[in-house]
Amino acid sequence: MTSFSFILYLFIFLWLVWRSPWLRQIGVAPVWLIGLYLLKVAAGIAYGYFFTRLPNYTQNADTWRMFLAGVAEKQWLLQDPAAWLADVYTPRYAADTGLLGTENSLLNDVKDVALIKLISVLNIITNDSYNSNLLFYNYAVFMGQAALALCWKNILQQKNAGWLLVIIVCWPSTLFWCSGFHRDGLILLGLGVFAWKTWQETQQPKLTNKIWMLIAIALLFFLRNYVAVFAVMAAVFFWLFTKWPAKRWSIFVAFITGCMAFALVSGQAIPQAIAQRQQAFAQLQGGSQMAAVALDGSWWSLLLQWPSAMLRGILTPPLNLRWAWNDLPFAAENIVYVLAFLCAFFLIVKRKVGAFAQPQRSWFIAVAVVVLPILLLIGYTIPFATAIVRYKSILWPILLPPVMYIIVQYLKQRWPNSRWLAFL
Repeated sequence: MTSFSFILYLFIFLWLVWRSPWLRQIGVAPVWLIGLYLLKVAAGIAYGYFFTRLPNYTQNADTWRMFLAGVAEKQWLLQDPAAWLADVYTPRYAADTGLLGTENSLLNDVKDVALIKLISVLNIITNDSYNSNLLFYNYAVFMGQAALALCWKNILQQKNAGWLLVIIVCWPSTLFWCSGFHRDGLILLGLGVFAWKTWQETQQPKLTNKIWMLIAIALLFFLRNYVAVFAVMAAVFFWLFTKWPAKRWSIFVAFITGCMAFALVSGQAIPQAIAQRQQAFAQLQGGSQMAAVALDGSWWSLLLQWPSAMLRGILTPPLNLRWAWNDLPFAAENIVYVLAFLCAFFLIVKRKVGAFAQPQRSWFIAVAVVVLPILLLIGYTIPFATAIVRYKSILWPILLPPVMYIIVQYLKQRWPNSRWLAFL
């Protein structure tokens, strides 16, 4: 029965990918879209198999722990759906630590609780099949990645978004961590929908755009709240730069001033929350743990540690054989990206590529508003190389397109008659 449901749902989703008029906006043949979707499904199955090799994986591997919890909750859903739903928002702690809390916090628990609820619903449809659940999950995530590719297609003024979708889907850490059943893929879904609808809203304001933006931000907030905060900040930046392009430096200065004022008003709440997250991660066990200076919950400690935290967020894992063999592809992708970034920077400085249009410059700044603070937070709080790779996997679809676009533009100028480059 499990194999039959997998084959049935696989053909249904392949048909949906093949027939989707929305996906045709990307500009590639449906067979390529099907190939990318199948690649994600295969990566998701490999992800699940990889974690079965861990000792006591049913408790230590989040993807399997949540799946088995979803199997148990399916029975609860069938017996008492009202109580099952109320469990999402039922208080659990006498002294809830609130929005910024890492322990004894209902809001912090929601990201797991909601995912387990989703799994329990899927288990009714798939008869408790982990791999069949992956078909639903990866179809949704694939739609988010396609939305992000379409957004970049319009920003970068490309004829098609095929090459953008390929790098967004196939970059190693994104392919692995955002294809297995976990929250990272859903975060990427939220980012893709939010970015696409933000772009459409600036071009032609509609109520439906705003509704989708709110849904996407709600998803991001419950799964990883600081990503939602920076995404909203980036959208506001882009809107302001688009509306008043001549005042972008004044807007930028006002933004920095506002952030500093907010930091002063908030007192020690933010650095204490970051220190608590660092301590919570430090209590976990893992084979790729790195030495890190403990934060003391003050702004001064954050200031002292920010250079090493940023480098940790950008360059982890280093190409170092001390780490397990499975970290080496992710170390290599860091090296590739750093070299590509340096190449793109050189091309800009030497004016080897054409000037960027105003929407492109505004979008690039908005991207920096999202990516840089998240990389910094990752460097501050996470002491495990593998965990840093996972948390950073959602950022590659935002980091890669502008850098690769600059290199592609140079190659097109150098070889204008190339048949291969004409596709890009």
